[in-house]
Amino acid sequence: MANLPSSPPEEVRDSGLRNPGVLAEHKPEFNGKKFKCPRCSVVAAQSWTGIYKKTPQRTPNGYVAKDVMISDLGLSTCDACGAKCLWFEGQLVYPSQAIAHQVPEDLPAEVRKDFEEAAAIAGASPRAAAALLRMCIEGLCKKVAGKDKFEDAIVELERQGIPTPVTVAMDVVRLTGNEALHGGRLYGSDDAKTVATLFRLASLIVSWAITEKKELQELVSSIGPEKFARIEEQRQKAAEKASKTK
Repeated sequence: MANLPSSPPEEVRDSGLRNPGVLAEHKPEFNGKKFKCPRCSVVAAQSWTGIYKKTPQRTPNGYVAKDVMISDLGLSTCDACGAKCLWFEGQLVYPSQAIAHQVPEDLPAEVRKDFEEAAAIAGASPRAAAALLRMCIEGLCKKVAGKDKFEDAIVELERQGIPTPVTVAMDVVRLTGNEALHGGRLYGSDDAKTVATLFRLASLIVSWAITEKKELQELVSSIGPEKFARIEEQRQKAAEKASKTK
């Protein structure tokens, strides 16, 4: 066994949210130097081990068995927890994709099953996983916005201040979902990249619409309702004074 070739330098991408361009996604990838371990969920360096097979090769003295590396098969070992992951043809084989796609802690129970089922089948059927994730995202938006229609939910979330790139992505989900419904089939162009984007979108909506608001409410509670009310009163008086001087 030997070390596999190292991967290209990690690319830091613009997240499109309020603090763009500072963090990479750290998604697990074949030959990646550093990513979020599917076993312990820690972003850590990864060491790689190549796997060889015995192959008979002809020589002047007859055939001899020589070691030939299987280029599309490898083991990654997490520096944080020491656990191993098995990869084949560039895809994570073990642990399963259900573990790789973690369910957001604050994901509502009404749509949690769709997310979990999509995670369980993402590797085997990206199109089916994408269909489940579209259902999950639509149900999630309706839930947090308090609307019965997906389109109305997107408008309401935009009114509440959700970042524009997220609402654009939700509109894409809505429109492609309509195409699939009217065509009577699963949306045909969905692949592993599409599924990864949908997982990410669902997590971002949960983070913005539920988790961050919950954390802000906890912050207000820690300050104390009385102090917060006095501060708000002072801010309102200052705003009224400023408007009179204009």
